[in-house]
Amino acid sequence: MADHLTEQEQIESIKRWWADNGRGIITGIVLALAGYFGYQWWQTDQRTQAENASNLYQTFVEAVTANGGQPNDKQLTTAKSLAKQLKEEYGKHIYASQAALRMAALNVKENNLEAAAEQLQWALDNVEQDALKFLAQRRLAAVIAARGQYKEALTVLNNTASGPIPSAFAALFAETRGDILLQQGDKNAARNAYVQAKAQLLPEQANISQLLDMKLSSIPEQAVETTPKQGPQQVPKKIETNAQSEQESNAQ
Repeated sequence: MADHLTEQEQIESIKRWWADNGRGIITGIVLALAGYFGYQWWQTDQRTQAENASNLYQTFVEAVTANGGQPNDKQLTTAKSLAKQLKEEYGKHIYASQAALRMAALNVKENNLEAAAEQLQWALDNVEQDALKFLAQRRLAAVIAARGQYKEALTVLNNTASGPIPSAFAALFAETRGDILLQQGDKNAARNAYVQAKAQLLPEQANISQLLDMKLSSIPEQAVETTPKQGPQQVPKKIETNAQSEQESNAQ
């Protein structure tokens, strides 16, 4: 009888404990399950978005590289539409930023520097990958300079909002600064920038050294400083240097 009472007391104790704590346990289990399945859904959604963005970007690349990189009007229209869709629907994915950079290059070929600047500014504002961010910043400065806005170009190039310039970009930024200063007519400052670029080259950037030597040889060591140019000048047919093309290949 004593054993029976002891067992009954244990049952009553369990009942009381469950009455006091059962609701909290059930709530915890429900929340845990909701969190687990919610995370699984989020991962699936992210994978789906990445796959969709990847497919769109692949179709975009096929359009912009058609005919040996000379897309016809129809292919160019397709590329522009896909780039717009990537930016609107998958703006935080790397594919959208890469599409913007490629569209900017196409705009430069067409001498549509305003459109190129808009694409590069979008990439700079939305890209999350550091390498692409600094690539967009550098190219935007070059495009603005090609429009004759030298002061604004240097402001963009010197903007530290993206953070300190990584060593992989230090020489490239110095080279671009030299290009802008040379367009502005400040030969001494341009030469100093090229010298700085040479000093900051990494071993894997040795191919850029020859290009910098050519730029330095075009400026006498004791160049007579001229008055900086004002206003727009004739737009060059191509504003990207070999160094820029090399950096784009590496970034992609």
